[in-house]
Amino acid sequence: MAVKFKNNAYTTLSAGINGSVTTIPVVSTSLFPTLGGSDHMYVSIIGGAYVEIIKVTSFTSTALTCVRNQEGTTGTAAVLGNRIELRVTTAMITDAIADSNTDVFKTIAVTGQSDIVADASTDTLSLAGAGGVTITTNAGTDTVTISSTQGATNGFAIAMSVAL
Repeated sequence: MAVKFKNNAYTTLSAGINGSVTTIPVVSTSLFPTLGGSDHMYVSIIGGAYVEIIKVTSFTSTALTCVRNQEGTTGTAAVLGNRIELRVTTAMITDAIADSNTDVFKTIAVTGQSDIVADASTDTLSLAGAGGVTITTNAGTDTVTISSTQGATNGFAIAMSVAL
């Protein structure tokens, strides 16, 4: 589920609404970002004496499907022509940060070898030692140490820090 943004996205109500409807009639949704799957956006209904933040979960060309009463605002009756704007809200920023905090490696390249590519959020990088090579880890320092039993004679020892 991703929160969607778009600059200068707005519309107006094409009819009045009460404080509990979850399908809101609008003039147009052409300026809003495309929502797919479980995407969402936060918009504000702006009246003369109130602002209500709603979470939009889908829309057609002339109606927003939403969850009302977001971020401490209350579902309020609104009138024809009230403006609806996609504004930055606390929930929008919180959701964007949560969306970006995925523990996934991207690509690991080793000269002369095939790249290892993380192409799904469930991918896990596994390191395996063989042929006299051992791998040890230290979770406290985020360090992986790769060493060889032939290290004393061939001078082979590698330590790499992995930022987690």
